[in-house]
Amino acid sequence: MIPTNIDPRLGQLLAEPGVTDVLVSGTAGCWVSRGATIEARPSPFSEPADLDRVAVELISSGGRRLDAANPFADVVVGDVRIHAVLKSACSSVTQLSVRFLGERPRALSELSAAGMFGDPMLVGLQQLVAERQNFLICGPTGAGKTTLLRALLLECANQRIVTIEDLPELRLGGAAVELLARQANVEGRGEIGLSRLLVEALRMRPDRIVVGELRSAELLILVQALNTGHAGSGATLHANSIEDVPARLHSIALLAGVSTEQLDSMIVSCINWVIQVGFEARTGERKVVGVGRLQLVDGRLQVEAVN
Repeated sequence: MIPTNIDPRLGQLLAEPGVTDVLVSGTAGCWVSRGATIEARPSPFSEPADLDRVAVELISSGGRRLDAANPFADVVVGDVRIHAVLKSACSSVTQLSVRFLGERPRALSELSAAGMFGDPMLVGLQQLVAERQNFLICGPTGAGKTTLLRALLLECANQRIVTIEDLPELRLGGAAVELLARQANVEGRGEIGLSRLLVEALRMRPDRIVVGELRSAELLILVQALNTGHAGSGATLHANSIEDVPARLHSIALLAGVSTEQLDSMIVSCINWVIQVGFEARTGERKVVGVGRLQLVDGRLQVEAVN
């Protein structure tokens, strides 16, 4: 549900049918997203100081700070994720992005019934989980990566799942172990990133390890972990198409200081499936748009599409 402390002007927009995101850009404009479509609206805020106050209060309610020294922050409050950029040298106006995460995880059968994929894909995804295959879920922003990941993990009854995230978006509940990154304090100390959390997770005897989003050095640690056990694990990755996945993995490897040649062979040996989500061109509905296997072709990492 939408938290009661959400400003009513934002809550009213979030409550509209099908709305997933409300994006406020100062007092000049606002956008409302329904999956693949974005509709321009007038900003619900007429005074910059009012928007600043709302942004600071929302971030504070999630246990983080937003001020001149730290003008960027994101939190999850209830079923809503909030990202804010305070007016500063980095942005001429305050930016506020609010996403409705959904009130509860939906099972694979529910996603299939809603049209995200058909019955054959449902059987294949259930088999992927049962056989403890490792996987990546890829897609653009808002296409349903986390939704599908949550559904897959709901199939893992009575298993010790350790999730590693920047923000608590998976929210599996039950026996799942939730590890969250921590930002640095005012003195710039105390930061704990995903890479450190992944190392700690390996010491917790997990049945499955799940990384909310691969972005940097945690990719190498995850690949090493999967090559030494922990079958049935997975992660999400931002990529606009299934063909873009190798290049996206390479860019992360370069950021982490890892040679792509070394990484490619390790990835092929431990990641079994790539599942691509996206938007149906005509309706804008979220769909599983492709499934493939990572392989080396003439020494280059590629994804072989599977029908």
